[in-house]
Amino acid sequence: MDYPYKSHIYLAEVVLNVQSLERQTTFYHQILGLEILLQTDQEVILGRGEKALVHLREVQDKTPIRQLYGLYHMALLLPSCQDLANILKHLFEYQIPLVGGADHGYSEAIYLEDLEGNGIEIYWDKPVSEWDIREDGRIIGVTEELDAQAIYELGRELEPFMIAAGTRMGHIHLSVNNSRAASQFYQAVLDLSEKFSLPSASWLASGVYHHHLAVNEWGGPHLEQRQPDQLGLAYFTAEVTDKEQLIAIHEQAQAKGGRSEWLSSSELLVTDQNGIAFLVRKVK
Repeated sequence: MDYPYKSHIYLAEVVLNVQSLERQTTFYHQILGLEILLQTDQEVILGRGEKALVHLREVQDKTPIRQLYGLYHMALLLPSCQDLANILKHLFEYQIPLVGGADHGYSEAIYLEDLEGNGIEIYWDKPVSEWDIREDGRIIGVTEELDAQAIYELGRELEPFMIAAGTRMGHIHLSVNNSRAASQFYQAVLDLSEKFSLPSASWLASGVYHHHLAVNEWGGPHLEQRQPDQLGLAYFTAEVTDKEQLIAIHEQAQAKGGRSEWLSSSELLVTDQNGIAFLVRKVK
């Protein structure tokens, strides 16, 4: 079975360790418009419809996120430009500061942070006919100015505001010590192809997508390796449909210097050389 863009993996929820479960829940629910799917005193799962997108877990650690390798940003993929316009208008009305915005050639995106500094990208994909796809399979991205005013003017006020139905996790961008080493690790373990690269960053995908995963070393070589209960990214989640894929991921992770632990017959937790973890589960 192939996922969209002939991919053999599907990105599911991102799990974040947070200092204030109450404040972060308010941010993701009221500001980003995610629905609360499950809530306890220790954790909250938010998403859209029945699809989990962000899982918050309260921890006691106080290590600043910017001292650690881990999440650069998670990227929520909206179905259309109209949906991006709606959320841009909503964020503006709530006076939520943006970190930036860009036209990447294949997508248009805005960037912000949650209340504890976790990076968030919200974007929509342009039609594939507009992507710069080369004969060798590379998909060239650019960073050009976003026409934010034109997008904002398309926006509609929604009351109550909810993120668009059909929103899913589009990609994960990681901060790592060595982008070339990390790129080679993830290409081997998750069977990804490099779609675009710079000396300090790499964009990887399954199938004909522009990227499911990106890695960069822009934080420098002196950040700390992640530990399981530190603030920020606990793990991201990828889904596969074939048990043989799980077995191959387990074997490749160990062969390439990572750690791999079977949580059940259908779930695997892998940790890379930066201490960054990801869960892989088999679904029907």
